Amino acid sequence: LVIALAIQRPRRPGTYMPLTAASKRRAIKVALLGLVGLTIATYALSVETQMHEPGYEAACDIGAGFSCTAVFSSEYAHPLSHWGLVKQGDALDIGLAVAGMALYSAYFVAACLWRLNLVPYRQPLFLAVATAGACFSCYLLYVLKFILGDFCIVCTGFHCVNFSMFAVALFEFFDSGTSGKGGKRA
Repeated sequence: LVIALAIQRPRRPGTYMPLTAASKRRAIKVALLGLVGLTIATYALSVETQMHEPGYEAACDIGAGFSCTAVFSSEYAHPLSHWGLVKQGDALDIGLAVAGMALYSAYFVAACLWRLNLVPYRQPLFLAVATAGACFSCYLLYVLKFILGDFCIVCTGFHCVNFSMFAVALFEFFDSGTSGKGGKRA
């Protein structure tokens, strides 16, 4: 319902930004990717909160070298304190799951409000946030592979969403306002 409201025809002239058909499709993709990311982040938060309980075994712990709890319990799961920007245990020392929930919720809300003229420079802002997400995923993939030597299926889900969001942001940013002669675009 919210997605349908976001792409409906404007009721008052000047209220909505004009969008191409491709941009409308991208708004739906951003909303769906935001929901997928939010779902993954919610599961990750569930694992983070329960992983220290005796007898708890997360479904994402597949075996040796394939453990999401090993990744979530590492110092890299709280990047702000790991980088020394905040003290460990500080209120701002949020974990990757909470950061993901905030990011993917923001993506979903932004997609639902895509047509509203509330945020100037929507396309460059979207590209900047998606680029930051993709770069952070590259950093975390490096940490997983070369520092922790682990594989995290939940983290892989995050990275897939981030790289997909980056691709959508690129198409949205470079959309010239026309759908082109070649047919469908992202």
